[in-house]
Amino acid sequence: MNELFEYKDPGTGYTIQQFTNSKGRSSKFYFSTESFTSDDKYFYYVRNEDDKSATYRVEFATGHQELALNEEYKHFGMDYLRDFAYVRKNDSVFSMNTNTGELKEIGELPAGGSCTSHLTASKSGLIWCSYHQAHKIYALVVLDPKTGQSEVVWQDDHRLGHCQACPGDDDTIMYVHETLGDALQRIWLFDYPTRTVRPYYVEKEGDWITHEVWTADGEYLYFMRYPHQIMRGTRDGHNFKVMAESTQFLHCAPDRSGKWITADRMTGVYKGWKNQITLVNAETGVEEVLANTAEPATGAEHPHPSFNRAGNVVIFNQPIEKGFCNVCTIQLDQVRKP
Repeated sequence: MNELFEYKDPGTGYTIQQFTNSKGRSSKFYFSTESFTSDDKYFYYVRNEDDKSATYRVEFATGHQELALNEEYKHFGMDYLRDFAYVRKNDSVFSMNTNTGELKEIGELPAGGSCTSHLTASKSGLIWCSYHQAHKIYALVVLDPKTGQSEVVWQDDHRLGHCQACPGDDDTIMYVHETLGDALQRIWLFDYPTRTVRPYYVEKEGDWITHEVWTADGEYLYFMRYPHQIMRGTRDGHNFKVMAESTQFLHCAPDRSGKWITADRMTGVYKGWKNQITLVNAETGVEEVLANTAEPATGAEHPHPSFNRAGNVVIFNQPIEKGFCNVCTIQLDQVRKP
């Protein structure tokens, strides 16, 4: 299957590659996990069609795509450091070689629960997720692929979500109190050796903190101080910096070099905000608009831009009518660098 075509963005004049053209919703994975393989030859995305959801692998150079995982496999999360993705089927967790597609069962999660985040790996390869247990108490769960055993290491009455193991160590786990909006204190760190938690960025009255992502080396956590600021904090949460400020940012993702950030802005047309994908200079905060998008109908169609491994391609969702979206990329060799 191949649906690739190109078009010129009417606002920027840059060439956009559109890889999907389905009758349903085709969307890239969330920006807190990789989409591209380590050699940037392939990327993965989710296709929702005829009430079914499946994961496809796309050859970036040609647009050729093939089914990688059927709808039974969920919570896909790619490893920052190894050529694996991790998926769940029922209570079992599998590793998938992202080059060959080979699946291997590596363990089980607590019976009858559900993940509230994609699966995520720490530096040594421990698999983590935030979890809604069968008895309805939220938890953080770790699975050791060496033993196949999983363990509930933290429980909470708050709705826990967006769990991301730090790729720079085995000790630090970021998670959030998910309110589906603003939270009194959103970002938390769990320390695995001591089984303790503490706030990461301590919110003040009026702060709206959201949309977190580790850098690939685990040295920094990027997040939004919505709606105007992209922020970056050190792993320990002791030092913070405003990386960029604009009329509006909603999601952001850094490249691996630390020199560039891609971000989107949307859902504020009534305020005069535009729906756009931008490239931000991480040293100066200056930005260049890469593409213009339609207004998304739901959060599932948000652009959620992120980089490939080399940092020379931005992949994003392009919302279309009826609540659907398509997967697009822009190659940065054509872009004026801000």
